[in-house]
Amino acid sequence: MRRMLLDNTEYLEQLKEVVENSGLDWNRLDKKSVMVTGAAGMLGSGMVDLLIYLNEHTDLTINIYALGRTESKLRQRFLPFIDKSYFHIITMDISTEMHMEEDVDYIIHAASNADPAMMAKYPVDTLLANVVGINNLLDLAKRKNAQRVLYVSSGEMYGQPDDTLKNGFYEGYCGVVDYANPRSCYPSGKRAAEVLCQSYISQYDLDVVIVRPCHCYGPTMTATDSRAVSQFFRKVLNDEDIVLKSDGTLERSHCYVTDAVMAMYYVLLKGENGGAYNIADQASQADIKTLASLIASTKNKKVVFDLPDEQEKKGFSKVVKAVLDGQKLEQLGWKPQVHLKEGVECTLRILENI
Repeated sequence: MRRMLLDNTEYLEQLKEVVENSGLDWNRLDKKSVMVTGAAGMLGSGMVDLLIYLNEHTDLTINIYALGRTESKLRQRFLPFIDKSYFHIITMDISTEMHMEEDVDYIIHAASNADPAMMAKYPVDTLLANVVGINNLLDLAKRKNAQRVLYVSSGEMYGQPDDTLKNGFYEGYCGVVDYANPRSCYPSGKRAAEVLCQSYISQYDLDVVIVRPCHCYGPTMTATDSRAVSQFFRKVLNDEDIVLKSDGTLERSHCYVTDAVMAMYYVLLKGENGGAYNIADQASQADIKTLASLIASTKNKKVVFDLPDEQEKKGFSKVVKAVLDGQKLEQLGWKPQVHLKEGVECTLRILENI
């Protein structure tokens, strides 16, 4: 199913708008090599899609190294392009030492276990993928004299909000994380990885930038993603009602995938070395119940409530309000184009068509 995404007219038009209307200098990527880890994941695959678009629809030539753990997933996702001279698949676990003969100019590290069910089941793997994985990539960047590393962190790294927050988590905030809870493997791993990035900048003069995405959604979502928003879309596409495993009052920031991809390229090409930037569409803030109702109503379905089992509870975040302040990124010139209602509708249209 996923291999047809880059044939979808609406999705291609969205990539075209990112390229033509972002105001970014894409020529900086010409004749460069770009590695994207987590290339079969939701954000990583979107980053690769845009690089493919630049190769196929502009005069630019960009060497793409798409890295993932499972070759079959990478081949299925990018099947029409795997024989292109500019496209290279790398199959490996980033928690192991990296050996690469070719030079690489830019490394985009989007490989991370962001799936709540997998976090609950494999907290050790989740933590190591974040900390050991980024260390291996930073070491590779140092050996290859890479121009820049973009680390995809998470808004979860902020921990719990307190009463001082007015407009959501800002980049300098640091809240409480419960280190006695194995679910903290994810936010704690992201924090440690960010400190490692800053340490490589300080000790080895590496150039590293960081993004902290909010809850992103869109047609690049994987079929196995257990996050609530992904399950909502799958339910209505299967002609089923949406099942909520909570009261739905948790408030979140959201961002459509092509806007998130554009944001990451903004930071890659314009961000300050060592800088961290939230990715959040301020106009797409909503609680889980409102989002579920919006998705359900689009297909004339209902939202029903059910109690989670103990294994599901282990994957739940304890944060009661996950809202990010996106002003710092907007100061670079980024402006989201696809807000929540439109994003939900076009996600469903594209997924139905593919």
